[in-house]
Amino acid sequence: MIAKFVLLFCLALTAAAADPTPPQRFSRSVAGAGPDQALLAVKLDSAVYAASAADFRDLRLIDQDGVETPYLLQKIAEQKAVVRRVPSTGKIASLNRSGENGIELVATLDKTAANADGLTIVTAQRDYEYLLQIFGSADGKTWQALADNARIFDYSRYARIGNNAIELPANAYRQFKIVVAQASQTQSSGLTELTRTLQNGTEQQRSESVALRSEPLHIDRIEFWQNVTDTVADAAQRFDYPVAFKIVQDAELKASLIEIDSKRQPLTGFSVQSYTPNFSRRAEVQVSDSQGLENRTRTLGQADLQALHFQGFDRDQTEIEFAEQRREHYRIVIYNEDNPPLHINTVTGSGPGYRLLFLAQAGRSYQLLYGADKAEAPRYDVAPIQELLRRGYRSSDAELGEEVALAQPEPEFDWAELVNSRWFLGLAIAAVALVLAWSLFKIGKRIGDFD
Repeated sequence: MIAKFVLLFCLALTAAAADPTPPQRFSRSVAGAGPDQALLAVKLDSAVYAASAADFRDLRLIDQDGVETPYLLQKIAEQKAVVRRVPSTGKIASLNRSGENGIELVATLDKTAANADGLTIVTAQRDYEYLLQIFGSADGKTWQALADNARIFDYSRYARIGNNAIELPANAYRQFKIVVAQASQTQSSGLTELTRTLQNGTEQQRSESVALRSEPLHIDRIEFWQNVTDTVADAAQRFDYPVAFKIVQDAELKASLIEIDSKRQPLTGFSVQSYTPNFSRRAEVQVSDSQGLENRTRTLGQADLQALHFQGFDRDQTEIEFAEQRREHYRIVIYNEDNPPLHINTVTGSGPGYRLLFLAQAGRSYQLLYGADKAEAPRYDVAPIQELLRRGYRSSDAELGEEVALAQPEPEFDWAELVNSRWFLGLAIAAVALVLAWSLFKIGKRIGDFD
């Protein structure tokens, strides 16, 4: 009977602890949604960092009707321009001899093909070098020089080095004439003829001659292409975050302790600036982790802080880096040994920034909610957003409005905290032990009665 009571009590606590919709504590309006559909980017700020969960699992984006809107959370990255070549369809229209050993080749772009920013001479030959002239024309009658003495080559006899692509200046021509003044080259056939002159069995003279052959340029096809510039994400951008700090000297440890209070920004390092001109000190960043009723100190990262300024030579190393963290308290320990403490003037945190990307529908307004305790991480369909980014669509910046504190329900007893506490576990073990002892007592009594 007691065992059944304990089981039912545990199940009731578990059911009460399951709260699928924990309340949010703060709301911010999203300014930037317009009358048209758009890809918007909302940059998170210090207020969101300070009140949101460590992994941002509590962030919710809702529209004016309270419907959740899927978003993609990503780090803010530097942008870089990447140039890629997109084929422009064309074909060889004619080929004629020019002079004693030259050729003139005319190639045209298809009607729907993009303008050509360059072309590639495709050939299966190896070990060659040719000079080309390229002209462009709109009507096939008047030709404008685009490239003079452009060189294509292949040095595969010596190394994997070659180039058959020729850049062209900006143009809108649809016909191109390629002139090769010397369209053949002389190469060794690989055969050597040896001649010896003998007199009375003695060699009097020896001569060697190498057989040469003329190999013409064989063009398989002409490939036109256009340069397209894409703006893509590069490495994550780093931001400076202000932090509050105070310095305490530990005489026993012979170290300076810098106690840091942050607003839970995403940090990957600290920069320690000192008025002291020349020094080299070992330093490390520490945090305190709670494990049950015990607090343990853990080192996140360490580095040698250095400064050397002498007769025009300047060197400073002020950074201590570590894996990304979002905490309220840090400690930097600078080991001075028997040296005087450094004169620290500033401590600055640094790390990435985050933003939310979402598809704003025409005529809808949005709000960002955050600050819910023990919220479940959402699982959104972000494939459409990722596809737009892959295709090069640019997002528009949206601003967050003033932070509004939301009304909170009356605090209820936290059953989940009770179930997960060490006290409840101890009581449960004691109850089970009591039930087991009572069961053993009853069994023993029955055996005694039987005897």
